[in-house]
Amino acid sequence: MDLELKGKRVVVSAATRGIGRRIVEGFLDEGAIVSFCGRRARADQANPSDEEVYANQLPGDGVEDAVEALSQRGKVYGSVVDCGYFEQVTNWVEKAADDMGGIDIVVSNASALGGTPRSRKGWDINYNVDLMSAVAMFDTALPHMKAAGGGAFLQMSTITAIENHAFGEAGLSYGAIKAALINYTHQLSIDYMKDGIRCNCVCPGPVLIPDGSWGFLEKELPEYYEANRAKHPAGRFGRPEEIADAVLFLASARASWITGVNLTVDGGFTRNVKY
Repeated sequence: MDLELKGKRVVVSAATRGIGRRIVEGFLDEGAIVSFCGRRARADQANPSDEEVYANQLPGDGVEDAVEALSQRGKVYGSVVDCGYFEQVTNWVEKAADDMGGIDIVVSNASALGGTPRSRKGWDINYNVDLMSAVAMFDTALPHMKAAGGGAFLQMSTITAIENHAFGEAGLSYGAIKAALINYTHQLSIDYMKDGIRCNCVCPGPVLIPDGSWGFLEKELPEYYEANRAKHPAGRFGRPEEIADAVLFLASARASWITGVNLTVDGGFTRNVKY
């Protein structure tokens, strides 16, 4: 199946590792041009977080490391951006449009995750990094997608937004803000289909990334990790490429009549009936 992504100009936030990295790889393999961002230039540098943004500190490649590896697949641009700062995001998206000659597809992937129970700090984390970076990306890319005659906006959410899980207080702000993003994206789908811009969400279930959240839990909280793995119908967690494939499909011409959808990609992990 030809996804007709060759030559499409794509921006992806938070893409030096994990699902975001696999999304970039997928677009490049399809012949798209990609601009992505991450929070540090090199892997051996500390994340440039501060007391206002409180972004999570998970490891991974820096932007320059990722560009060096990804450039073997296709035309790619990388920028150091902390998605907790609205203006940094808008400046990056405008630069991406200049670098690529426009924008066709936007993938909002940044997340600060959870982990800060019952505090203003935890809510500020997810509000700034998860929600407002998405607003900054869409609003800045909108005139470029209109100029291109249409486009696609993909928002990464989480099954924690659609079904309660045993994350305790640490998941309160994370799930609530991700649920707000589903609502936000659906509203965009209504407002901008007339311009040929489709807007959809993808809700991943647990995905095992060695240097990601579930990789951390596997090492630090093995009983919790194993309890969740054991209740999965497939007996395993998802892989980053299984989420990326869904994103690429929704971004492609093969999904031209799909908008306003919140697609759960979890291998059957959630139990709620999705009408």
